[in-house]
Amino acid sequence: MRRARAADADLLASLAQWVWLDSYAPEGVDRRALPYLAASFTPAVFEQRVTDPACALWVLENGAGVLSGFAQLRCGVLAPVPGAQPDIELERLYVAPPCTGRGLGRELLAAARNTWAGRPIWLSVWVGNAGAQRFYQREGATVIGRTQFILDGEAIDNLVFAFP
Repeated sequence: MRRARAADADLLASLAQWVWLDSYAPEGVDRRALPYLAASFTPAVFEQRVTDPACALWVLENGAGVLSGFAQLRCGVLAPVPGAQPDIELERLYVAPPCTGRGLGRELLAAARNTWAGRPIWLSVWVGNAGAQRFYQREGATVIGRTQFILDGEAIDNLVFAFP
């Protein structure tokens, strides 16, 4: 486990696309996803995040330069729920599909929660991702509301979770 570096940007972009497609495109790639993938998961985006002091990226590397997961946080973003206090968003916690079930998500989450220790964290999870919902609840998060993710003009329901 270590903090991401700018040199990781290409690997982070590829890993992010892989995990996103595995999670949200189980039937195959839909054209509606292409603009989101092209805008969100590029080496340039990850280079910017790594150097932004309001962001933190943690990576799990096997020692041979292979990334198996990452956690991406952004400070100063209020949860999209009226009256919510958390202002640190766990934007992504992605583990390579073959590596799930090994406790890597728990390791990444622990690093994320310790980044700005003592401050509450929030995240959103697609309502159709039951596995992620169970994981976050098992780790102590509670549902504090709902929000929507917009993909190609379509609103997709998400649950908002928070850690104390």
